[in-house]
Amino acid sequence: MKTKIIASLLLITVLSSCSLLKFQPQFGTEALSKQDLNTRMAVRSYYKSFTGQVIQAADSIVASTEEPSIKAEAIKWKGAATSACARTAFQSDAEIALVDTWLLAKQMDAYLQARGTVHFGELSPIAEACANELVSEIQQMAKRSNDKKHYEELLSFVEAYPLTSELYEWQFSKFDTRPLLIEHLQIPDSLYTSTIGTGAEVMNDFTDRMSVYNEQIQSQLAWEKDLILLTLENDSLAEPYLARIDSLSQMLNRLAIVAQESPEMMGIIAVRMREELTPVLHDFNTGMRTSIYELSQERQHLQKYLDEQRVLLRDDIQQSGKVLIKETTDNLIRFIRRISRLIVFVVIVLVTVIFGLPFTLGYLLAKARFKSRQSTKKDE
Repeated sequence: MKTKIIASLLLITVLSSCSLLKFQPQFGTEALSKQDLNTRMAVRSYYKSFTGQVIQAADSIVASTEEPSIKAEAIKWKGAATSACARTAFQSDAEIALVDTWLLAKQMDAYLQARGTVHFGELSPIAEACANELVSEIQQMAKRSNDKKHYEELLSFVEAYPLTSELYEWQFSKFDTRPLLIEHLQIPDSLYTSTIGTGAEVMNDFTDRMSVYNEQIQSQLAWEKDLILLTLENDSLAEPYLARIDSLSQMLNRLAIVAQESPEMMGIIAVRMREELTPVLHDFNTGMRTSIYELSQERQHLQKYLDEQRVLLRDDIQQSGKVLIKETTDNLIRFIRRISRLIVFVVIVLVTVIFGLPFTLGYLLAKARFKSRQSTKKDE
């Protein structure tokens, strides 16, 4: 058995070393087109610009106000917007990623133009200018990445796409543009995506996604921490307690004086102390319950986000694994088939040479002897 395996390996080595029978297995699918590769790189570069500008605008709003509610809205905005952009920009299909990210920028711009003052008050122009600039930036990027005709087709699709004008808790839409875009471009579904790239391109895509998701999770955790600290440091909750404590302190001072001069007044003072202490304890309990509830809500939001990212990472890993296994298997089968054909060809050649050549030589030699004998008989 070992001898057969060694012989087979030697045969394959000899065949592959022959210049006429040279074979190099290519693992992975067809490479991405130059258009798709350029679009993918452009969209992911735009993601960095998008997140940078949104974070800068949100931080500027936080630094420009003392209102806790506005600070909280700014933190929520940058967390939701950057997460949504990561989801749209890092898709396998470069053109779908471009269109979805373009729609995200338009939705954010439209919402902030309509409802920005509700969240940010007088500071809403900072967010509105940021969103408007991001729409212009991705539109110019799409124009540079496509020829004029295709750009106009994409532009008409984006402008006609129905976008919701309302957002709940900064939850941006999850677009499903592929079937609508294919119909708009009038391209058969089977021809729209010809390849997802070579094995190396698939792995690079997967590595980029993992890196971005890791950065996004770290940023989300930091921003959720800021929200929790902002909630706990809310001055509007502290003011009633401070007022009650000041009142109680004054009463204790008066109590010490009265206790020395008029012990009969202690009963009256005890009643007043109960009246003062009861609201303090009630407000303290209410405030603690509110803080615990808000902390629980923030924890639930964080857990929901982490669950979504975990599902997304799992799906990406499964999809990439399936693609790699399928492509490796298909190419291995093609490799085996080609090697089998080569082996059959060589065997036929060897059989022809080994058996056919001696037979031919024997036939020619016999024929020559026969002619020689015939010539000798004629001479006699």
